[in-house]
Amino acid sequence: MNFKTLALVAGLGLGASANAACPTWADSLGMTNGQETCGLNDAAPYSGNLLLSADKLWVLQGGVFIGGDNTAKGTLSIEPGTKIVGSKGADFLVISRGSQIFAEGTADAPIVFTTANEGNTARGQWGGLVLNGNAPINTCGTYSASTPCEATGEGPGAKGTGVYGGNNPSDNSGVLKYVRVEFAGFEVSPDNELNGIAFQGVGNGTVVDYIQVHKNSDDGVEFFGGTVDVKHVLLTGNRDDSMDWTSGWQGRAQFVIIDQFEDAANNGIEADSLKSPMDATPRSNPILSNFTILGTKGDAAKGGSSVLLRRGSGVEFNNSIFQAAKKGCIDIDDAPTAASGEVVFIGNFINCVRPFEAEAGETWSVADFFTSEDFNELADPMLNGFVPAAGSPVVNLGDVTPFGDRHGTWFSAVDYAGAVKDANDNWYKGWTNLARN
Repeated sequence: MNFKTLALVAGLGLGASANAACPTWADSLGMTNGQETCGLNDAAPYSGNLLLSADKLWVLQGGVFIGGDNTAKGTLSIEPGTKIVGSKGADFLVISRGSQIFAEGTADAPIVFTTANEGNTARGQWGGLVLNGNAPINTCGTYSASTPCEATGEGPGAKGTGVYGGNNPSDNSGVLKYVRVEFAGFEVSPDNELNGIAFQGVGNGTVVDYIQVHKNSDDGVEFFGGTVDVKHVLLTGNRDDSMDWTSGWQGRAQFVIIDQFEDAANNGIEADSLKSPMDATPRSNPILSNFTILGTKGDAAKGGSSVLLRRGSGVEFNNSIFQAAKKGCIDIDDAPTAASGEVVFIGNFINCVRPFEAEAGETWSVADFFTSEDFNELADPMLNGFVPAAGSPVVNLGDVTPFGDRHGTWFSAVDYAGAVKDANDNWYKGWTNLARN
């Protein structure tokens, strides 16, 4: 396989002039609204060090791979305020196993992956962002550190979006911080649409904090196994499931807003471990806290459940709000899911016309998983958008997260349920796209 070898070029930093030429490893595409436009192409994977500077517009041309598969590694650094666009549908960016991305925006200068068709807010105009890692997955049925499981990601052609999976839970794919992905999810082949951000076998050495996926045509974010943790996540207007996991994801998440739009939505969360066998190891079993899931109402054209657990997945759900859903707010399918002993709800609030989904042939009560644990309530959280109103029952709850006793120090201590404490809690504003059209 041929590789493009990259090197940092002196002067390609924040002080570079707005009209500086594209670096030699990029395609010069002329000017766009007075900004030098540079292309990354799919001819061969890039290796070495690559800097995308904010003084240029960067265009994905096809499936762009950073690094080979654990060989000829690449490091992609992206400056705050940089815009990267897809122009023709099957344009997507893949960070291969062993390579890294350092996309570190700021609240005032987020990094934005978007469409080249400025002003077009339709879903599915380009592909999406994919991170592949060496952390464990379960698609082989039984995990073995000596013979780690591997899989190939969804996507066009024989290599799809690359190989992922391995035996390193602490694998590090880099940093995503203040990153927005919007209008993606192109159907690269029949019934094969890309997620906004796909975390494929990504390890917990990776830092993911302050990310948004807005109006994706498939899922907002999907975790294919791995152990990656995520904080401050905004998922808005995605056509399919807002958050999806499968293949043994064992990460953590805190402060997540899911806002489903009335025109197109499925489940807030769709959670699988493995279709067969459902008791494959590692079993999907993330620990989640401080979610606010705003589903579509019962009379909406589209929508599903706030949370659908199935195919053997476990979950520990803490301090969260499930509000409105076309179907029952919580749905638990498949006997191995119900019998796993790893489905736990603590300190959550449900406000749905039908709190629990029950289906013919089920021998378990979905309601029991909610009512048998501590501090769960069927109550109106009194939200104004994402924010609890004065007098809401979800605030001033005392120390509702003794995570230090159970899960270490990664989780932030809170005294409220949901992703937003009050009107002064603005973590989701400024760097995000909150438009509903």
